Amino acid sequence: MFTNSFLKITALTAALALAGTAFSGTALAQDDDEGDGTDRLENVTIIEVVYIKFKPGKRARAIEIMNEYFAPASAVSAGGPRAVLHFETGKWDIVILWELKGGFDDLMWSVSPEDLTWHATFSEIAGGEEEADAIWDEYISYMANSQTEVGHLHNPDDGDDE
Repeated sequence: MFTNSFLKITALTAALALAGTAFSGTALAQDDDEGDGTDRLENVTIIEVVYIKFKPGKRARAIEIMNEYFAPASAVSAGGPRAVLHFETGKWDIVILWELKGGFDDLMWSVSPEDLTWHATFSEIAGGEEEADAIWDEYISYMANSQTEVGHLHNPDDGDDE
């Protein structure tokens, strides 16, 4: 059961991210006044931004699950998120920033090797597949909404003019 839910969320995340990049790429091409209208991003880090809203009264337990199970599994599989921001105001409870180390190519996986490593590590931490499924289902039951966006950070210039 965990795997099906996980795959659906992963597929949905990838689909939303690809849809977002398709529209943003169109806007970038329109902004280019010189040349053939193309503009390739160089010296950037691609970031997946995941916004999460929990149901009323469920935030504390959801964060406890994230800290106890998801964060250690993420540290093993992907090195952990680049940042986690807990909101005090606004529509969302948490935003998580993940560096896509393979750039936009990372969005092409329906299930990546990192996903498999994460799931195996999570299951081990949870005490087995059935326990992991139960924890996953509990966590998902606390979510009211989520949204994924993809953007980029401009990396500092290394100072090499060659």
